[in-house]
Amino acid sequence: MWTDLVEQAEAVITRKAELDFTAIAVEDPNATLRRFGAAAATRLPTLPQRVPYNKVRGYRSADRRALKEVLEFYAEQALLPAVEVWAGDATTELHHTLLDAGLAPSTPTVTLHARPRPEAAAPQAAVQEVGLNDERYLEVLYGGYETPASDVVFRRMLAIEHSTPGLRRYVALIDGHPAAAGSLFTHNKVGYFAGAATLPKYRRRGCQAALIDRRLADAAAEGSDLVVVTAAFGSPSHDNLARHGFGITHTRTIWQ
Repeated sequence: MWTDLVEQAEAVITRKAELDFTAIAVEDPNATLRRFGAAAATRLPTLPQRVPYNKVRGYRSADRRALKEVLEFYAEQALLPAVEVWAGDATTELHHTLLDAGLAPSTPTVTLHARPRPEAAAPQAAVQEVGLNDERYLEVLYGGYETPASDVVFRRMLAIEHSTPGLRRYVALIDGHPAAAGSLFTHNKVGYFAGAATLPKYRRRGCQAALIDRRLADAAAEGSDLVVVTAAFGSPSHDNLARHGFGITHTRTIWQ
């Protein structure tokens, strides 16, 4: 069953993807975003194994007759389809349609939500908001995601995604050293934690907790009514967010 909360959460996530693909397409003409009914399909042939860049977001029962067209959209670039079904649309009919097309469900991810609030008790890590010219942010992000310098295309996509108009960027410091990075994107008074990572040697030292608290506080200060984030279901990130008051909005399953 669809709720206003789910609609709000997924609207800000989809809006972020739309802005990012508009920017990506300036550099890579093969980058494409296309609507199939309510679903938004993104395609990036230069990163064929990166599912987030090559998937259909929010594929609904009402759009199941367009599945052939969706599959052709990806086949044009020799890409394997990845169809994301949100829990409210996980009907028997839709599942049969996807199974008949040879697709199978993978482990679900989860969308979480919380209400913005003033900053909590003093965190273990200090957090600074930084601008686009602060080189520490991307370097920490690359290191936290353990993305080698040789992975030039993925690094460039991360740079674009973390330069979206309106995106706020933060660095957490341990003993004065950049240790973690995280971002906050806002659309229609809904905040979105649009990515975060911690350098391996600084993990389990409170960096992500500090970033969560700071971004919740800033979302409250700018008048957001809601903050959302996605995570792997049952992952350490999911557990950490739950400890900070994030509850499950709904689950999302990729069919491939």
